[in-house]
Amino acid sequence: MWKIIFFMLLVSRTVFSQDKKLPEGWDPILLDGKTAYMNLITGDVSETFPLKAAKKKEIVEEYDPTITHKVMKGETLSSISRKYNMHLSRLYRLNSMVNFDSIEVGDEIVIGYKEKNEVLNRSEVPEQVSEDSLDISKYHIVKSGDTLYSIAKKYGISVSILKEKNNLKSNSIFVGQQLLIQ
Repeated sequence: MWKIIFFMLLVSRTVFSQDKKLPEGWDPILLDGKTAYMNLITGDVSETFPLKAAKKKEIVEEYDPTITHKVMKGETLSSISRKYNMHLSRLYRLNSMVNFDSIEVGDEIVIGYKEKNEVLNRSEVPEQVSEDSLDISKYHIVKSGDTLYSIAKKYGISVSILKEKNNLKSNSIFVGQQLLIQ
């Protein structure tokens, strides 16, 4: 008799119970001896049964306030400055140019910033670090064409942190400037 009851319990459990199927992108794992679930896309672990398919976390791109112009065939810095109704000297300062004849087709020229369109006066430029005390692993020396955004992206930090570390009030930088990274 007990065999019949056991058999009926076993059959009813398999017939009436539905296995919970994990949504796509999840895998069961053991965590401290208990079942947990790993998101195979992000690597996140959840101790509760997931109800939705795994998704990538949305990566929010950092806002880059730099406004650029891509140099086309036949353009010069002079023609670009006229196009945007700006003084050529301002264009030189925005791009920290040493060789003013060095632009080529496809170069991106900085023509301004969305947040603040003023260039730093020399009196506003942060003090330079002496070459002798410069630890290259901690600093980036600005090259022609560098922007705060490109430098921040290169070192995996945000523009706001880069500006804060270097006490910058605007987005303007100049060739040869040493920016603290770490």
